[in-house]
Amino acid sequence: MADTPPKILQAPTSPLWYHITVCAVLGLALALVGALVLTGKDALAAEGVSAVFRAARAPLQQYRAEKGAWPGDFELAQPPETLQPYGFRATTMAPLEKCGVAGTWRFTAAGKGKPALVFTPAEAGGSSQRVLAAVDAQLDDGQVAAGKFRSDGQAGVLTLRDE
Repeated sequence: MADTPPKILQAPTSPLWYHITVCAVLGLALALVGALVLTGKDALAAEGVSAVFRAARAPLQQYRAEKGAWPGDFELAQPPETLQPYGFRATTMAPLEKCGVAGTWRFTAAGKGKPALVFTPAEAGGSSQRVLAAVDAQLDDGQVAAGKFRSDGQAGVLTLRDE
């Protein structure tokens, strides 16, 4: 120990409150970036789901207006031949392929007494609930329990009306 000279302790050149403020600001910035990444990811996924709902709604309503009745229940990925003159496949296939959320899409002619487009995510959980809530904000009133788009966290249901 005799070979190394002792070091002199020096006081910090900045006050303690400065270091605390810098740490607090950095922590807040990291939390905000994390929240933005999480909500941005859900909003982008919700845009893909909303696009499918919008694309499928128009040909179905045109069919209803011309035929006076809704088509029978079917999977959106395999529409019946009766919808082909309305361009259903051409209109919905691109949004279905671009949809970033995996799940099943159906049209039901008598869902709770009214025709509806039903999306059931492949994975149930927090992310699916956030995506469906964001879809509700894009298509309807933002309240998942009311309006023409409803969600229980397991599936999203867009009720179709004669327009």
